[in-house]
Amino acid sequence: MIISCLSASFKNFMFFLSIIIIHEFGHVLMGIILGWELDKICLYPYGGVTQFNEDINRRLIEELLILVSGSFFQIIYFILGYFLFKDYSFNYYNLSILIFNLLPIYPLDGGRILNIFLSYFFSFRLSYFLSIFISFIFIGLFIFISILNNYTFNIILMFLIVLCKVVLELRKKNYYFNKFLLERYLNNYSFKKIRYISSIKKMMRDRRHIILNNSSYITEKEYLRRLYR
Repeated sequence: MIISCLSASFKNFMFFLSIIIIHEFGHVLMGIILGWELDKICLYPYGGVTQFNEDINRRLIEELLILVSGSFFQIIYFILGYFLFKDYSFNYYNLSILIFNLLPIYPLDGGRILNIFLSYFFSFRLSYFLSIFISFIFIGLFIFISILNNYTFNIILMFLIVLCKVVLELRKKNYYFNKFLLERYLNNYSFKKIRYISSIKKMMRDRRHIILNNSSYITEKEYLRRLYR
């Protein structure tokens, strides 16, 4: 009996680990295809994180492709595993991880995808704030539902861990915005779309800007040059 339980636990662990590895491999492969510099891959008890050493100002479509590629590879693995393993545990873990990772909670893939979608319509600062705000709403909602339905402590703990991650991201908001501006100052990006704005706080990703300065408009490069000189 003990050996059977240990064997089942080991099998479930290997299922869980293989799903995480396949998911992160999808991110890495797409990053390599797009020429992104891989920083590190971290595996945790609740999932994995792939980090790239890239500018915030990389094109939105590139980041979106990297984000969805993880889930895409996981779905392929789910389809193959469904016929190869025919195991309930594999299907359960795969679907659970897939759904959890696509929740609109930053910094999960779903939250980052939401942030990219918002970035097409709103400024960098506002998109980031909205992503964090929506994350807090969904975490609170899921914790409330978990308590009402007497879910296991592990599920509640998982959302509490994610809540801590979101709080840390919120504290970095000024750091990310300053990095966003500094990259614009130091590098030359060839964004095609132009946007006229009255403040650098309204700067967007995938746009170059003409900024109002003392009743006249100047390029963002000139504005940032004056800001950092």
